[in-house]
Amino acid sequence: MSVLTRAAGLAAAALMTAGLALGAAKKEEPAIWTIQKPNGTTVTFFGSVHLLPDGEGWRTKALVDAYEAADVIVLETDLSVMGTSEMQSYLAKHSMNEPGITLTKLLSAEQKATVVKGAEAAGMSFAAMDAYQPWFAALQMSVTYALTQGFNPDQGVDKRIESDGRSDGKAIAYFEKTREQLDLFIDLPLDEQIAFLVLGAQEILDRPDELKKLIDAWSRGDVNEIDDLMNRGLEGSPGAARALLADRNARWVKVIREFFLKDKNSYLIVVGAGHLAGDDSVISMLRNEGVEVEGP
Repeated sequence: MSVLTRAAGLAAAALMTAGLALGAAKKEEPAIWTIQKPNGTTVTFFGSVHLLPDGEGWRTKALVDAYEAADVIVLETDLSVMGTSEMQSYLAKHSMNEPGITLTKLLSAEQKATVVKGAEAAGMSFAAMDAYQPWFAALQMSVTYALTQGFNPDQGVDKRIESDGRSDGKAIAYFEKTREQLDLFIDLPLDEQIAFLVLGAQEILDRPDELKKLIDAWSRGDVNEIDDLMNRGLEGSPGAARALLADRNARWVKVIREFFLKDKNSYLIVVGAGHLAGDDSVISMLRNEGVEVEGP
């Protein structure tokens, strides 16, 4: 679910790896994109799903090899910072509506009816959300729904790889500061926040198995379906889609071009699957700029 998967930390895939035996059928598994640098080092991309059921199955040989070769692991943001008092204070300040303002006042009767039903389907009451700003209500509802469906943010690919990297003494880098990622939502115009909230509620009601479909597509390496489920699902909120996807991808590509491709380090980049699928993906942007990227 596009809104739901962004909520986990917030945003994207990996694709197929061919069978090694001559004439063997292609093995469906999350796969990897790789840039071979002139000096013999590499930049490798692996798509994360930020929430997964307990258990693994995504650690392919290609990923293990890329992890072992990596000098630096690059992730979207350091989510551990969210637990600090400074960030909790910042979140509290920007997640609540001004006194006297509620979702009930901000939403039309039709929008409220959709959000009320979506919240109930997610296992929470609209009353518990009424004081929140629309962007935060959307994230809260989506994450709550994911948890009730058995998905666990502690099992997310990026979180597991970061934990392993720290244990193994690898360098860890981030594309964004945690506050910057929160600001992507906080800075959305009010009408875009409302569209984001209503879209998330409607997805829960109309496509309750969307997140399970995403996990299936990701595990099979179906990049087109990942694009459909995660990126095109945000068409109802174009401002959010631009802020959460295309604009961020362009900033990351600039960092990759100006720094990662020019030094002697090998990198393993693990970002949300939606950032690696579609016309505005990191992969497509790099290829459009003349960078040779091996993979789907």
